[in-house]
Amino acid sequence: MGRRRVLLDVDTGVDDALALMLAIRSPELEVLGITTVSGNVPVARSTANTLLALEMLGASTIPVVAGAAAPLARALFTAAEVHGSDGLGDVTHRYPAPSRQATRGAAEFLLQMIHRHPGELTLIATGPLTNVATAIQRDAGAMRRLQGLTVMGGAIRVPGNVGPTTEFNFAVDPEAAAIVLGAGLPLTLVPLDVTEQVILSCEAVEKARGAGKLQAFIREITAAVMDFHREHEGVDGMFLHDPLAVGVVVDPSLVRGQAMAVAVERRGELTAGMAVADLRRRSQAAPTATVCVEVEAARFLRLFQERVLQ
Repeated sequence: MGRRRVLLDVDTGVDDALALMLAIRSPELEVLGITTVSGNVPVARSTANTLLALEMLGASTIPVVAGAAAPLARALFTAAEVHGSDGLGDVTHRYPAPSRQATRGAAEFLLQMIHRHPGELTLIATGPLTNVATAIQRDAGAMRRLQGLTVMGGAIRVPGNVGPTTEFNFAVDPEAAAIVLGAGLPLTLVPLDVTEQVILSCEAVEKARGAGKLQAFIREITAAVMDFHREHEGVDGMFLHDPLAVGVVVDPSLVRGQAMAVAVERRGELTAGMAVADLRRRSQAAPTATVCVEVEAARFLRLFQERVLQ
């Protein structure tokens, strides 16, 4: 079989950078382009981080297109307290500025690529869904010609990570998440239920010491995030939210999926951004996504370590 053609839509903080590394170093995938969005950091910073990560990977020919600066209908909030003010653990000042600039117009780029490769592209979205929703609003029919859309977002049976019920990506732009979940796309949802089972340990990163400049870069950008997780989550490492979304495309057998009717709350004072799944045994609601409900965490971690840390 040929390589699976993918696009990535990212808000590059630390775990997005690790997801890019896994995608580009996976022979099963051919990365045709990357779009950026505001989320972990504002879009200008997430774009610069994406370009830096690609240079570290020797993959500077992959197109990068900047997208939405703000959510569809509300003010942006970021995750600087987790990822650092620059999105990469406050270490980017140690590296030269990227040698190229991104173009602009992420939604248009997504639609152009789908028209060029109808039925062949899988879009992996690891940030707020503003760019994806904007593309749907402009041409929903084209977006339905994706081979697949894999989204890291939501919390189904577990607590949220920015609120009692809300996961960060959906909470930043609930309106966009609602549009995407309601668009009838071939959607796979990778929620906190599975991503928080996959922990990259401090020990694993330290074992990569001396392995090369990419591994040194990984040690630097993950240090502050791992400190945050140790202090606030009681985890000796960090959750691999976004890399798991890539892993699901690389090897779907890593997870077990369940078809569910999932919608997104937009107006709740305490629940805006909540992924609401109809879990009733006798529900007649039509499924809107295949939701990952179980993950072979140890097997995914081996895959990640072999391809990214070694």
